[in-house]
Amino acid sequence: MNEFWIFKIASVNFIVLLVLLLHTFSIFFKFKKLFVISLLALLFFQYKTTTPQSLTLLDNDEQRIHQIRLKEYNPSNHYLRVIFFRLDLKFFLEGSFSTALDRLQRNFFEGIDLNVYFFGGHPRQRVWASDFEKLPYFLVIPFLVGLYQTLIRKKYLILISASSAIALLTVIGHKNEMGPFVLLPSILVIIYFGTIDVWQFLKSIR
Repeated sequence: MNEFWIFKIASVNFIVLLVLLLHTFSIFFKFKKLFVISLLALLFFQYKTTTPQSLTLLDNDEQRIHQIRLKEYNPSNHYLRVIFFRLDLKFFLEGSFSTALDRLQRNFFEGIDLNVYFFGGHPRQRVWASDFEKLPYFLVIPFLVGLYQTLIRKKYLILISASSAIALLTVIGHKNEMGPFVLLPSILVIIYFGTIDVWQFLKSIR
């Protein structure tokens, strides 16, 4: 039980847990002022407790792969080869800008990966991250139902909270002992509404 997300956060930083509860409360009861304040506080805590991951610096293994990829840029056509090297296209395609886009894309998809939240990262465990089971796996069904209803019914507070969290995680990465906790309030509220919808559906088919 201590491995579940809420207990993990409480054991590391109790203030973060209190802010998470306030933000969840503000989404559920639509307290807009509290929503804004608690969201900004959560974004701040996520930023301050996350180890920043550079968008452009390469480690030793990535540098080795980078050099191999650069050597592969050798068009067979003479004129294409001249244009390619005159314009220095290989450094544009494999330079800092391309590396940053790749990192942003990786961070974004990790942020929306359900395996990270419901299955402890399985089967795509991240080598650099100490993944843990943040939420019971059986809640993934009410989460998907709730997510669908959130998008259809345009629940703006949930969407603003979740999109702000994902945007931050896309930029700074996920190296955090408490995980991407800034998303927890949105996930909990979505699961709640999904559970209500699933329960009503089950009652209707009796």
